[in-house]
Amino acid sequence: MKLGALGLLLETARRAFSVDAMEPAEGILLIVESLTLEANESDNISITQSALTVTSEEAGTGEQAKKIVLMFLERLCHPLGLKKSNKQQRNTEMVARILPYLTYGEPAAMEALIEHFSPYLQDWGAFDHLQKQHLNNPKDDNIAQQVAKQRFTLENFVRVSESLKTSSCGERLKDIILEKGITKTAITYLKDNFANAGQAGFKNSAEWTQGLTLPSVPLILSLLRGLSMGHMLTQKCIDEEGILPLLHALEGVTVVNEIGVRAENLLDTLSNKEGKGDGFLEEKVCKLRHATRDEMRRRALRKREELLQVFY
Repeated sequence: MKLGALGLLLETARRAFSVDAMEPAEGILLIVESLTLEANESDNISITQSALTVTSEEAGTGEQAKKIVLMFLERLCHPLGLKKSNKQQRNTEMVARILPYLTYGEPAAMEALIEHFSPYLQDWGAFDHLQKQHLNNPKDDNIAQQVAKQRFTLENFVRVSESLKTSSCGERLKDIILEKGITKTAITYLKDNFANAGQAGFKNSAEWTQGLTLPSVPLILSLLRGLSMGHMLTQKCIDEEGILPLLHALEGVTVVNEIGVRAENLLDTLSNKEGKGDGFLEEKVCKLRHATRDEMRRRALRKREELLQVFY
């Protein structure tokens, strides 16, 4: 696909960003999103330098793609980013969705994208600790700003992960994320904070209750869903780490921080519920769910028999 117009659009977007022109930026981003998705979904993502040139400097396509990614990442770090109007928020979400496709499979650009988020993805405990500090010191502006920045960055990476469609570009990005240990770090944090899952009476334990209050858990569940979608290696990692029973237990959680619905969505993806070929663990997930349903039926039957004995 020839993307000669893309460079001009990106330069126009950059100028709109620089003056916070929300209306033009939104329209431009919609066009850029359409072009980049079309190009990536066709897997014809080889690009010429002219298509990516946004400055007069001479550079290879890899460096040009990297510059484009960094330009959009800068938008996510914009000082006005922590308090946004509805239009600004929409534009931010669109930028996060577009970012993976602006790499066009170029290693330098993909590395720049991942490195931007990596520091926040390597220590989920620090995220939860800071959230707790903010809860205990709500009037501390410094902590409030740090909390907002951390959450803002992590939520944007979740959007990035959820936008990674099944394509060669998305596949390569997920491979790199897995190689850097980002996926396993998130899984390990879940396991450590629900270490007693599966033990007798674990759902009544203080450890289980405490784990459900962690602000990181919903984000991790959504992140894993995005990264695992259509990606065999990520799903193999989830399986080998043995967290399917934990995820099944979490999908039974109601109300608390959307944990139940996010865990359910993750398991639906892993089990290929929508039939799009996104999941490779259908048999194992179905086995867990069927076992739980069978146990619930047995309990209901025992309860019914006990009630009948009372009357007869």
